[in-house]
Amino acid sequence: MPTNVTPEYAAADLEFQKASTTVEKIKCLEKMLSLAPSHKGGETLRAEIKTKISKLKDKIIKEKEQKKKGYSLTIKKEGAAQIILVGPPNTGKTTLLNYLANSKYDTANYPFTTTKPNVGTMDYQTVRLQVVDLPPLNEDAAMKQAPYFSIIRNSDLILLVIDNLAQLDFLIKEFSDSHILLNKPKPAIKIKRVATGGVEFIGEKLIKGNVDEVKKFLRDHLSSAVIEIFEEVKLDDFFDIINEKLAYLPAVVVLNKQDFCQEIFTYHHFEIVPISCLMNCNLNKLKDKIWQKLGLIKIYTKEPGKKPSLKEPLTLPKKSVIKNMASYIHKDFVKKFNYARVWGKSAKHDGQVVGLDHPLQDNDVVEIHLK
Repeated sequence: MPTNVTPEYAAADLEFQKASTTVEKIKCLEKMLSLAPSHKGGETLRAEIKTKISKLKDKIIKEKEQKKKGYSLTIKKEGAAQIILVGPPNTGKTTLLNYLANSKYDTANYPFTTTKPNVGTMDYQTVRLQVVDLPPLNEDAAMKQAPYFSIIRNSDLILLVIDNLAQLDFLIKEFSDSHILLNKPKPAIKIKRVATGGVEFIGEKLIKGNVDEVKKFLRDHLSSAVIEIFEEVKLDDFFDIINEKLAYLPAVVVLNKQDFCQEIFTYHHFEIVPISCLMNCNLNKLKDKIWQKLGLIKIYTKEPGKKPSLKEPLTLPKKSVIKNMASYIHKDFVKKFNYARVWGKSAKHDGQVVGLDHPLQDNDVVEIHLK
């Protein structure tokens, strides 16, 4: 045990040593984490506690999955992206789904009306987006409702539907326990495992904090590896990057059932969209925010001598170029590419002739010419 911990931490550690069940051990470790030193010298200790908690929770999830004899829950993706509505009981998720997707699922003003996933399709400016309303999450959802998080991990955007901000901390914790980080960029670290040679660093000067603590933590978890660092990082970033189960997902918080209409605001690293389906408050702004957070652009195609097709656009990630579009249409289009004409925000003038490296923008119209 570290020598610079408080008596309260030492007592919690003793409780952990005496704990007989996995759940009891997790509770003790969470208490130890809250009492662990917060200064830089305690970074390694906190990282080790987090690792133990993560492993124990994984153990519980695996045991539950084995008891269910391979039970799994999947929802096939359809449309340009999959959006998941997640929240505690009775926060109005199904009512929101009915609005977004023009569906007619049953709703009621009491908890647990939704007992299985509801699926709908939201049309946004000619783009079809799949919206999934999951049953409400309860306490210890990460362990007790693991199949839902399997669906969540494969989605493109999470809408955290709450009716008060206090519920947000609960949801963040359950996602973290399920190895899902919301609105957090993946650390700019690349780990290449090698057969021998120990742990080698490239870009060591970019480590913020105690470098020796970082090296000790990594050598405890990696036998041999080359670690490249591309921007400033801290120990917690290394803890995240070695967790191969960790997923990074974008999220928007929907503050539902509001009595008056207020503007979108930021809370911690989340954008909060206050809405009311009854008052028709900010619902169109929510649709715009969903599209913005997905990080996609709409690209319309045009055949030479014909009008552009404005019904079913291609959807590509932002910062895509003509080459990305060509390969998306057909694998041979890049090889056979001659030039393209572009209409829209990315073009200097209508019908501009461009090459494969031309950057595209939302709502561009593109006409590809092959050799």
